Amino acid sequence: MKSIIIIGCLLGGIFALSGDVSPATATYSLTTDTSPSLPAAQASAAYDIVHPSMSPSTVTEVTYAQVPVKVKAEEKPSFTLQTVNGITLYDDMDSVAEKLGKPEKITEDPHLKELVIYEYPDMSIVFSDGIVNFVELTEGSKTLLIDGVKINASIDAVKKALGEPDYVTEDGLVFERGEALLKLFVNEDSGKLTSIHYFHIYSM
Repeated sequence: MKSIIIIGCLLGGIFALSGDVSPATATYSLTTDTSPSLPAAQASAAYDIVHPSMSPSTVTEVTYAQVPVKVKAEEKPSFTLQTVNGITLYDDMDSVAEKLGKPEKITEDPHLKELVIYEYPDMSIVFSDGIVNFVELTEGSKTLLIDGVKINASIDAVKKALGEPDYVTEDGLVFERGEALLKLFVNEDSGKLTSIHYFHIYSM
């Protein structure tokens, strides 16, 4: 009987010292320790995907600079009355003849002998002491050149080009640009344009 007890104790001790039990215990403890951590890790990973490091609000706050587009207005010539029909108020007889050719007729003013008149078709140029005193476009003129720009010889066309007159007199409309003047002589009764004069302000 004692032999059986001793053998049983020995077997129990051998079994206790054996490595077969410890792996099972270790396996069980590993499973119970790690099983709660897996869902937590997955939840953390999911959280990182749903909530990026950059706040979504910064996307909605992005604005695009609106650069104003300037529409270029239609450019209109700015008339300074430097020339009318190619003639300036500082031309002399020779320069006028070079520009326009030989006049059809050269006459003198019946009242002022010092005034010499070069007569061209629909235009006369009056000289005083050899320098242009004024240019006259007669009633038959259809067009005129103001600073090289062709304009109809009418009240409306000239007003459209030069704007409202600077002076309104009993016999016409006066446009002033510095020392140069352009006057539309208008019939008081009919309101019809009779002639156009281009002259220096000091010759008035």
